[in-house]
Amino acid sequence: MNVQPLEDALQVEVAGEAETEALGRAIATLLAPDVVVGLVGPLGAGKTRLSRAIAEALGVDPTAIASPTFVLIHEYEGVIPVYHFDVYRLPSPAAFEDLGAADYWAAGGVCLVEWADRVPDSLPPDAWWITMAPVDESRRTIRIAAPADVRNRLAEALAPKEAP
Repeated sequence: MNVQPLEDALQVEVAGEAETEALGRAIATLLAPDVVVGLVGPLGAGKTRLSRAIAEALGVDPTAIASPTFVLIHEYEGVIPVYHFDVYRLPSPAAFEDLGAADYWAAGGVCLVEWADRVPDSLPPDAWWITMAPVDESRRTIRIAAPADVRNRLAEALAPKEAP
């Protein structure tokens, strides 16, 4: 895993699902109730894999986690409730707002919104943004825009550990 701090984000290159899952677990340690995370990237970029890893790390039963493509909002119980949204099939930002999504922003859980770039003005101004871009079949470049303290703690958590 290659981690590179940028001026306003953290860029992480992952190689394969295991590293994507490790990144999701690390992100989960930094989440708190009422954090909204927008996930962006093309089909197959790994948005759902990352969402699953985050949810599992927050204590959600892995067998309960499904892609929200056909059910637009999944609610999962964990250490912190996880609200998993998918905007892909919605025709407009108004349709997303009609779902009552904003009611979840301060409902005491973590909100993971896949395809958030389709409704950017519907997410709260302090939302974290994770943009995933495939490099090839297994590698992804992931840009994480979150508060500076979160980015710094995430970079520290992902740094290679020196052997004693």
